[in-house]
Amino acid sequence: MITKQVRVTEWVDVTIDETKFTPEFMKEFREYMMPYDTLDDHIEHLAQMEVIGGFTDFDRFLEGYGTVADMGIKCNIVDSETEIVPHTY
Repeated sequence: MITKQVRVTEWVDVTIDETKFTPEFMKEFREYMMPYDTLDDHIEHLAQMEVIGGFTDFDRFLEGYGTVADMGIKCNIVDSETEIVPHTY
């Protein structure tokens, strides 16, 4: 049996309608989801969700955001790269 460590890098274009991220939305999101203070926090999270398949297939719903089209959210994986790295553990 062998174990290899593989680095997987994904590049994701994320578009949001910043007007939807009102102070009220940001406050509610912080209280019930995660302590995000900036739009960049949300953009990073949305990219991660796109990569791991966190959006539902049917209506592109995401916990904390609802139907992403209603929030002006679009995510698209534009490139990826994989490489086997030296075993470090």
